[in-house]
Amino acid sequence: MTSTGHAGAGSTDARTTDARTTDIGAGGGAGSTGAGTAGSDAEERTYRTAAEHGDAADQHVYAEFLVGRGRVDDAVRWLEEAARGGDPRAARLRAVTAKDRGQYTVAAYWYRTAAERDGACAFGLAELLWERLDDREGAAEWYARGAALGSVECRTNGALLLLSQGRSSEAEVELARAAPHDHVAGRIEQRMAELGERIDLHRARILELTALLGLPPEERPADLPERVAEFLVDAEECAPFSELHTEPEWFTSYPSFLPEAEKAYVEARALANPRTDQWHALLYYNLDRYEDACRVLADGLRRHPDSRLLSRSLSAVHFQYGELSEYEASLRPGAEAGDRIQQRRLGDLCREQWRTAEARRWLEAAEAGADGDDDPYEAAADSLAKLEEDERTAPPALSVAEESRLPALHAAARTGDQAAELELGRLAEKLHRYPEAVGHYRRAAAAPDASASAVDGGAGGAEQARGAGRNGGEDGSPAAVASPAAVASPASLASPAAVAAYALGRMLYEECGAHEKAVVPLYLPAARAGDLDAVEGLGALYVRLDDPLAAEPWLRRAARFGRPEAAGWIGNRVGDSYGDMEEAVRWWTRAAKGGKVWYGWRAGKQLVRWRRYEEAEALLRLAWTGREEQEALHEAAYWLARALRGQARTAEAVEWLRTAREVHPLVRLGYSGFMLTSLFDPSMELAELLVDEIATPEAYEEAAALLAAVPETSPKHRAARDLLARVPEQG
Repeated sequence: MTSTGHAGAGSTDARTTDARTTDIGAGGGAGSTGAGTAGSDAEERTYRTAAEHGDAADQHVYAEFLVGRGRVDDAVRWLEEAARGGDPRAARLRAVTAKDRGQYTVAAYWYRTAAERDGACAFGLAELLWERLDDREGAAEWYARGAALGSVECRTNGALLLLSQGRSSEAEVELARAAPHDHVAGRIEQRMAELGERIDLHRARILELTALLGLPPEERPADLPERVAEFLVDAEECAPFSELHTEPEWFTSYPSFLPEAEKAYVEARALANPRTDQWHALLYYNLDRYEDACRVLADGLRRHPDSRLLSRSLSAVHFQYGELSEYEASLRPGAEAGDRIQQRRLGDLCREQWRTAEARRWLEAAEAGADGDDDPYEAAADSLAKLEEDERTAPPALSVAEESRLPALHAAARTGDQAAELELGRLAEKLHRYPEAVGHYRRAAAAPDASASAVDGGAGGAEQARGAGRNGGEDGSPAAVASPAAVASPASLASPAAVAAYALGRMLYEECGAHEKAVVPLYLPAARAGDLDAVEGLGALYVRLDDPLAAEPWLRRAARFGRPEAAGWIGNRVGDSYGDMEEAVRWWTRAAKGGKVWYGWRAGKQLVRWRRYEEAEALLRLAWTGREEQEALHEAAYWLARALRGQARTAEAVEWLRTAREVHPLVRLGYSGFMLTSLFDPSMELAELLVDEIATPEAYEEAAALLAAVPETSPKHRAARDLLARVPEQG
């Protein structure tokens, strides 16, 4: 159950922060009802006795013992008692357990109990405030207070926070103080030096090549074109100029370097190669600066009007941000000029909007034309086949009742009626008139309660939106939340503007192919208001953006209100990432009971390991029902047999082991390598049950046949031979 700190420069500078000294789940997650070995039971009695009669240090030791065996629920009491007794390590561990369960207010409370005197707690509190609660001012305060207490980690991560705010001079002072004692600080200094040197080398080389290009043609070196090409793609001194835009985390972590990089791109225009404009635009695109990316590409096209590279790049940026009118307008010049890729894209756009005659014109032109350049060609044959299928299908249409409402809706919309604009957007979307729908939705969203970024289509707002869910309230644990049926969804609180923004975002993403980062701000107003589709959708967007920290609070909220897919994801997050299997099982159980039976298998087999057989049985029976859709769920038969055996229901266990044996070839397909060689063998367990518990002549005969089939080369051969020796002679 560890938490990674804010790396600053992506994963490169990642520090494992606030990590426990124990490994959650190392003991298999015994749970409060699990049974360990006799030795571990005796060890636990020793620790517990000391905790019951000792001081805070003894209570902390026992709590760590429990946490190390996955028994976080049992550890909470002892951690809190030890923390109240003044043990800062216990306060910190209690805070981590709460944070990993999404209980951020609880975590902050326990950190604060010791943060004023303990640098590690100050560090944990600062990380919580920055990472989970989006409180940079609070984080800066506690980094500074922790550094004053001697925490070098606080000094280093405080410097990272300063760097992210562009306060590089202050950050460099703090890093210099931390570096002799912290390798992470030293690595950050090194990376900053490397980035500065790299940009300086690029600019110097650009100026050198520009000077040579400025010479009269007869005075230029004969190999100058080769020198320019080499610089662009294969620099010797550092990473090539062509790769600078591919690492945007450099500039989000160290934004003070961005102006120098921008100067390099501007200076590179003198090389007269449109690729430098494309790379400049891609840097802005990767930094979620849509308007700047478009500006650079448009400017490049003015200098290189025949550049298909820039034309296609501009179209792609418009497409990714869901700017449909701009996308179509940017496609047309290239399509009219014979660019088959732009023709195919324009044809696809028309087909998706059910403009079939235009679609056929452009797709046939793309299919019949000639490339005219060396770029890879996107074949139009598949699109033509889809178009032919569409032409045999009735186009989308409104019902008679919907058609009859249009005049009144348009009249109301002209007076500024939001509800009318929203409904017109819905109807236009139904007809696949997506640009028209965009206009209606945006006008409906243009209300005081909708954020400007949402009204503008979300361009450049994803990063700002990331923090919005981190201080959205306490989500807590499923054990502390009423059943979904008992909790009213707050979806009705979403305003018409928020609903319109979400409808626009959903359409652009699901129907029009916009990128996740472009629609995040559009989902945000409705998600904040509690619309569960928006809440879960926003969390899913962040998952696809590989930002689990931003996804987690939204998916926790969705899971609390009964969304099983979200509950399953949270279970995976706390179980696989944080190692808290008790909490994971609770979420997986919710997911399984909500209809995602896969999670019944995950929860059920863990419960079998904890010897909570009755709970496991119900979940594993659910999992078994999903085996036709998900082949891996055939494994549920084996775990169900173990759950039944644990309840002394031997005859049923035997039947399920027979089933497990029948489906075992399918189960094996899901494993490889070491996992496959160490996989359970239902045949062996069935034979053991037949010999030791059924113990009838028929059972002995069946067991003997099973054991005889174990080859001598099998690692299980010795166990099979020993078990076979226990089968009585049948005279």
